[in-house]
Amino acid sequence: MFDHEIKGFVPLRQLGWAFLLAWVFCVFYTNAAGGAETGIVESERPFGLALYYAALPLAASVATLGAIVIAEPHVGAPTTHRQLIVIAPVLTAISTPLMLIAPVDPTLAAVLFAAGSVATGVGSALMWVMWGEYYAVISRDRAELLAPASAVSAALLVLLVSAMGGWVSIAVTATFPLLSGLCFKLVWTPSAAHAEARLARANRAAPHASAHQPLAGLGRTGLGIMAVFAIVSIAGMMYEGRLDGTPLQVILIFSALMMALVAVMAVSGPRRISMFFLYRWMCPTLVVGLAALILFGESGGIIAVAASLGGRFTFCLIAQIYFANYACAGRATPAQASSLGWLFVHAGDLLGVATWLALQPTMVTSEGLTWLSVGAIVTLVTITMLVMGEHSTFLRAPEQSSPAADSPSVAFEATNDEDPVPEAPTTNAKPETPSSQADGRPTEDHIAELARTGALTPRETEVFALLAQGRSIPYIRDELIISRETAATHAKHIYAKLGVHSRQELIDLVRS
Repeated sequence: MFDHEIKGFVPLRQLGWAFLLAWVFCVFYTNAAGGAETGIVESERPFGLALYYAALPLAASVATLGAIVIAEPHVGAPTTHRQLIVIAPVLTAISTPLMLIAPVDPTLAAVLFAAGSVATGVGSALMWVMWGEYYAVISRDRAELLAPASAVSAALLVLLVSAMGGWVSIAVTATFPLLSGLCFKLVWTPSAAHAEARLARANRAAPHASAHQPLAGLGRTGLGIMAVFAIVSIAGMMYEGRLDGTPLQVILIFSALMMALVAVMAVSGPRRISMFFLYRWMCPTLVVGLAALILFGESGGIIAVAASLGGRFTFCLIAQIYFANYACAGRATPAQASSLGWLFVHAGDLLGVATWLALQPTMVTSEGLTWLSVGAIVTLVTITMLVMGEHSTFLRAPEQSSPAADSPSVAFEATNDEDPVPEAPTTNAKPETPSSQADGRPTEDHIAELARTGALTPRETEVFALLAQGRSIPYIRDELIISRETAATHAKHIYAKLGVHSRQELIDLVRS
């Protein structure tokens, strides 16, 4: 099944997250859709008014996501209420123009903006969570294909909208939530709902489950995500005014090419990327953007904006994949995991906006920009150092109870037009075949049995599970956060203990 999923044609409905991602970039992160009352605010506005326009939509999203985390154990996930699958995209679409129009009367403008902020905050938050639930019930391989492919598609959609103008761009942007909702309705089949329900039940039945368990399992992850998105947000505002026209389109092309490279690397066979690789790749990009401000002052702002926009696309797909894995590892239900993920993302944006607005009066000089850039670089490096050594961070998937940490506990075939059939149970039930699943992939129990037979150490077992799935040494290095030499040494010991001489012999042994 996996080979068919990765190499086969991807139906448009499975890329529906791209429309939601494009919508948020058009409305909040760029000036692609036009409008005067969203995103970066003019410097002459009083602090309170500037904070109102910049922070209200983010605050509405954060409040909604927090409410979902708290209410989900009592009322169920958003997808369990079928009417929300329709209400959320419709509410987001019809309220989008309220965010973009600019009436002459400032009071009317503020009222319309408030109504649009609350409505889009609630509607889009529900959609973020629902798409997160979908990513939690598909295979990890599929998620690692769909997330970057959706990010590329989103960048191209934003580029298309940026070439329009006036009400045309606003109208097209308003259709994106509707298209995303339609795609979700098509992919959220009864089998997908059943898989999500089983994941949720397994999480609540786990011995470690508690009212505070979703937050307790995050470790320093929440702080790391908030800090990274705050820095990305600040970097995106280090340019006078909002980018539009040719400069914006050039940056969008750059972002699309960057994400296309990520997508190619994500589906290039055994040398697949890991989330740690993405993070390690994007941090220097942000540092370069901030360094441009130090070297060139205000004229380097456009480089910082380009790094920020590309970083947003990349970190959004990191968050999408990580929190799906977080749910599959039993740390939270799919709805809670996705809600927490996007809560920290939006909270980071909110923190960045508030920090920028508070410090903006000091940014009129090149010295002020330099000090802010230095502070952002130091914070980014510090956060990276703090989270690198923690196994539960977004740099890698959380540890699972079985050696095959690369496989989700529930996945279903999502390529057919028919309702998918769940692959495997979410609990400790034994698989139907002793050595491999129906799609030819080794089962976790069989990998554990071979590891015991070969007297593999716990770390060697982790490496063995990844080797058995065809992963490369560079992938294992990034996934387990170890050096290439250490990964290669573990592989050599595994070959010797299991009596094989090559990767293919090892795979044949596991699947025999």
